[in-house]
Amino acid sequence: MTALAHASIDARDVDLSLGTIANGSGPPVTLRPRTLAVLKMLAATPGALVSKDDLIAAVWPDVTVTDDSLVQCVTEIRRALRDEGHKIVKTVPRRGYIFEPGAGAAPAAKSPTRRTRAGLVATALAAFAAAAAFFWFPRAAPVPGHIPSIAVLPFDDMSADKSLAYMGDGVAEDIISMLARSPDVMVVARNSSFTYKDKPVDLRKVGGELGVDYVLEGSVRREGAALRIVAQLDAARTGEHLWAERFDKAGTDPAALQDDVTGKIIGALTGERGQWRRAQYREAWGKDTSDLAEYDYYLRGHDWLMKAASKDENDRAGRIWEEGLAKYPESVLLKAKLGWYHWNAAWDFWGDDLPADFRKAGVLVREVLAKDNLTPQVRRLAHWLLAFALTQEGDFKRSIDEADAAVAMGPYDAFVMANLTYVPIASGQYDKALDWLAMAEARDPTRKDYYVLQKAYIHRLTGQYEKSIKEYKIARPDIGSIPYYHLSMANDYVLLGRLDEARASVEDAMRLDSSFTRNKWREGSFYSDPKILDDEVADLAAAGLPEK
Repeated sequence: MTALAHASIDARDVDLSLGTIANGSGPPVTLRPRTLAVLKMLAATPGALVSKDDLIAAVWPDVTVTDDSLVQCVTEIRRALRDEGHKIVKTVPRRGYIFEPGAGAAPAAKSPTRRTRAGLVATALAAFAAAAAFFWFPRAAPVPGHIPSIAVLPFDDMSADKSLAYMGDGVAEDIISMLARSPDVMVVARNSSFTYKDKPVDLRKVGGELGVDYVLEGSVRREGAALRIVAQLDAARTGEHLWAERFDKAGTDPAALQDDVTGKIIGALTGERGQWRRAQYREAWGKDTSDLAEYDYYLRGHDWLMKAASKDENDRAGRIWEEGLAKYPESVLLKAKLGWYHWNAAWDFWGDDLPADFRKAGVLVREVLAKDNLTPQVRRLAHWLLAFALTQEGDFKRSIDEADAAVAMGPYDAFVMANLTYVPIASGQYDKALDWLAMAEARDPTRKDYYVLQKAYIHRLTGQYEKSIKEYKIARPDIGSIPYYHLSMANDYVLLGRLDEARASVEDAMRLDSSFTRNKWREGSFYSDPKILDDEVADLAAAGLPEK
């Protein structure tokens, strides 16, 4: 481990244990594993020259790579630190790099959706202690029931010449490292799961010996110019195959290919829409109501919430969590999720009293955060919800801080990151929102319609009305039953002077929800610049949306 575990570098909050760099007004950047390894080596000896050969040998052991791979990592470090002048990471031509954390970089200038509509050593120690106390200490007690656990086996080398064993190990190691930073799963350490390397395994035996619920296995092979990595998730108790995916990538830099594929594997497995969460749903729904534990109530309601496209589905989730709280009245997990039920009821314009639902969400999330010994999972859920509640309450600076905290606690959860883009949007930080969407799409490319919708919303707010309309139309199959997006597109049409099309969009929205009014729009929308909302309401009036 390096001497610099956590530090502030000219307003850049650098956490080498998490692999993140936060830039004040910008989004927290999660470094790729190889890039993080380069930064750790440079930070271990500040002010000293670290040769290119030493960096390559340490970060790419037993792998032949060119200087380009190292240059790419250094470029990413500089970009994350906003080190445009190369004052922090200095290049010594033909020799290597010097890390100068005290040199400072110029401060970053501040940049001008809804759910489906989210002394250096002293400084380092103080910052690390504060962050640790805020996020992790005292040690969190486990949620009753249990958080899923997983063992990641070395990926088999399926190449003809058996030359990819290093990559099979590297993929597994990267996945273990990434999973260790997820609040939704416990991962077995490498030295335990790697004892099964090059051995025929019985998944049920592995599960019993390691005490895990799931086993992730896979293979790597080279086919022509393409690298093929296959990953498979199995239930350890039954040996049942739950999920499998094949990733084909072409290119000449195996390390970059590995990083890209492992990121996509993590995106598919973890977070609010992850594959093992879906496996847990099936198990929870298979239990008799009298046998449900606290975590089962959470899972059953969460299953409805993740597919909620109507008031009825959201209400089902709320009823499940209310029933669970009646049985487990001290459950902070269920209380946090009930807060989400109230938030969604107002956010998606499903409630009869939107301000009351917003207030209830704020009350519940603050009750959760007032408790001690919260698990990482509950704490992230709470910071995520509080970020939204604070936007509705008009505290936009704190809402950004809470959103950053939620993203940092689950840096590979594409769903959370994309969902939270509304927070910087509401604050007018459109570049930050677009950055988060880009990172989410890289980690989970399967939700393209959602990303397009959020971009359409941003483009409307930044005056790119034609582009916004085009994107709304691309995503139309996904928004056909959501009145909000028809009304948002109506705003675009009004601003372009196309009133007939604006009125048609309002009529489409009213067919879906005849109770929608300008007052409802005003109650459910909020921006740091109040003029934006005033203009939206006026444009909807011109398009024919009734006031009350």
